[in-house]
Amino acid sequence: MKKSFDKKWENNVYSKGKQINSYPFDILVSIVARKFFHFFPKDRKNIRVLDLGCGAGNNAKFFAENGFSVFGIDGSKSALSFCRKIFKKNKLKGNFARGDFLNLPYKDNFFDLIVDRESLYANRPADIKKIIDEIFKRLKPGGYFVSFMFNNMHSAKANFIGTGRVHLVNLNEILDWFSEFKIENVARHSLLEVHDKSHKFMEFDEYIIIAKKP
Repeated sequence: MKKSFDKKWENNVYSKGKQINSYPFDILVSIVARKFFHFFPKDRKNIRVLDLGCGAGNNAKFFAENGFSVFGIDGSKSALSFCRKIFKKNKLKGNFARGDFLNLPYKDNFFDLIVDRESLYANRPADIKKIIDEIFKRLKPGGYFVSFMFNNMHSAKANFIGTGRVHLVNLNEILDWFSEFKIENVARHSLLEVHDKSHKFMEFDEYIIIAKKP
């Protein structure tokens, strides 16, 4: 069975305790609030969310704390161990699986929302297309896929984290890969240091895609 997971994430990052935090990505929080916070917290338990490449669970934790039914998948055994510990410590519920994006272990038409925070970019282009097809199948009609992907304007000197396999996407690829979806928005999000680069903080350039299954 073909797999897309790059073991460098396990060997070089999560097994060494890197990339462990409890805080969700701020723009993801804003998008989710705009799309789903009109539901009362007591009603969000019926909204199933899949965190694709959940890592140590920082975004999944945000969903669980706000009442969603949370699922997460990652190829890293160490990351999932951290994630489960965080959920247990905070008395949160979540369903986490070690698996590969090319073979998502879920029923079709199952999720209301699938999120990708810089996990798809760490795959080969042909596999990214196949994974997005898998995501489309697993979403309910009317469900959303929100993806953050480093783009081809991302500097070669900017921050890459942990893995040697990366693909910097361009807009034409996004329009092709998401052709079955209704694309609501593609935003370019960039951070460029302009003053004292000797005290380097962070630089990146990414696309944020908000797409809906018809």
